[in-house]
Amino acid sequence: MQDLRKMLDMQRALDLKALAATCPLTAGDYKTARYALPVADGAVSLELVAPQGTGHVDAGNEDVFLFVLDGQFSINGTGMTEGQGSKVSAGTAFDWSATPGTRLFAMEVTEAEKGEPGVVVIDPAAVMSPSNPPPAEYLTGPKPECQSAPAWRSCKGQFYGGTWSATPYYRKKVPYVHDEFMYLLEGCVSFVNEEGEKQTFKAGDAFLICRGASCSWESLEMVKKVYVIFRPTEP
Repeated sequence: MQDLRKMLDMQRALDLKALAATCPLTAGDYKTARYALPVADGAVSLELVAPQGTGHVDAGNEDVFLFVLDGQFSINGTGMTEGQGSKVSAGTAFDWSATPGTRLFAMEVTEAEKGEPGVVVIDPAAVMSPSNPPPAEYLTGPKPECQSAPAWRSCKGQFYGGTWSATPYYRKKVPYVHDEFMYLLEGCVSFVNEEGEKQTFKAGDAFLICRGASCSWESLEMVKKVYVIFRPTEP
């Protein structure tokens, strides 16, 4: 088993399923059965959650993205299974239930301008439209053709998610100015960080790249992913 300290290094991609299987995380109540992941500051909360049983959560002031890494998790009677994710909007109270062995990834951002409460599901089959490719100065080789289907944008535009796809491309090492969760629906992608470490992820993998990490991107085939991003606005 990999060393947990290395797995939590913010300069590399954090393999969320591997972390959920390795970190000291005891199943229990949704609000307390948690393991905090490293963050650049207090503007976002990134946690692994091991809910089991049933419970209730009062309405809060945060937008929370929940993704099922393993097991089954239900919000107000609507179930999510492995590979599914939803955003619970600020102001939403909910009842929950979880089967034994359920593991979630949770990404939480305070919402100062509350909208309508409710749950926004990221649909992997949503119809996508053309979107901008990475900046030309970051690319080595042909410009990819990209498509996306945004699901939401909240917290003054800082917190957003949806689905995205791209034809093969290579992007130079660039520093991430955002925290990004990714779940690969199709394809395979490799990252190389400043230390020269190469990490490769394939369809079915869920991982996180934190603000401040610098890495390249290489995909040799069409890639499609679920993404959720927290990009803080500059003061």
